[in-house]
Amino acid sequence: MTTEQRQSRASGVARATFGMVLFIAWGVLSVLWVYDAIYKLAHGEPGPAIAAVVALLLMFVLAVMEGLEVVMIHDWNRLYPDSTAHDLAAWLAARQMFVAFIVSAATILAQRTSIAIPFTSTEITGEVTLKIFNVIWTPLTVLWFAQILPKLMAAINPDRYLKVTGGTALPVVNVVKAIGISWPAEKTAAVVQNRLGWHAEPTLEGAPRRGEDLADAWAALIPEDRRAAQRPPQE
Repeated sequence: MTTEQRQSRASGVARATFGMVLFIAWGVLSVLWVYDAIYKLAHGEPGPAIAAVVALLLMFVLAVMEGLEVVMIHDWNRLYPDSTAHDLAAWLAARQMFVAFIVSAATILAQRTSIAIPFTSTEITGEVTLKIFNVIWTPLTVLWFAQILPKLMAAINPDRYLKVTGGTALPVVNVVKAIGISWPAEKTAAVVQNRLGWHAEPTLEGAPRRGEDLADAWAALIPEDRRAAQRPPQE
């Protein structure tokens, strides 16, 4: 085994170890988060339980939209052959509304003002401790299960993902796109671009890379999937 291979293996072990510790810590926090909502519901305080359910539903909607982004970038020309790149950009801009609103709303709904400890009469009420809890649990939940997971699933099998989610999600995004909620940002971007001379640089001549897009990049997160190998060879 070469030095480079040993270093790569050691790096992989360290990465997996840290990831496992982080996942276990998230699991403990999740148990506390769920228990606290059930505990308060059992003691006549339904607010935290309702907020928890709504937060999870919002995260689910976000997950659907995150995966759909990968599908649209990967298959836009095939799904909408008469559309332009501008149409795709407008669709992606409209989809961003769900990211902004849902992440903000889910963060507010998921936060705890106190946390009941299982099988005891003790509650965590320290402001700093609660802030640390809220800052760690919600971002990790969103990152792992509402962003990385759906993007990976959509990248591995875009057609199946679209069949499962497209019928409901696509019309919603199209409505948001039609009402122009992203219009202020588009116009601001145009002004900033013109003021700064922010234009695309000329590319060097050479053969473009083929078969590489956002879906390919996400699918490569799990090399064992061999997504690229499933495609017919290009001539």
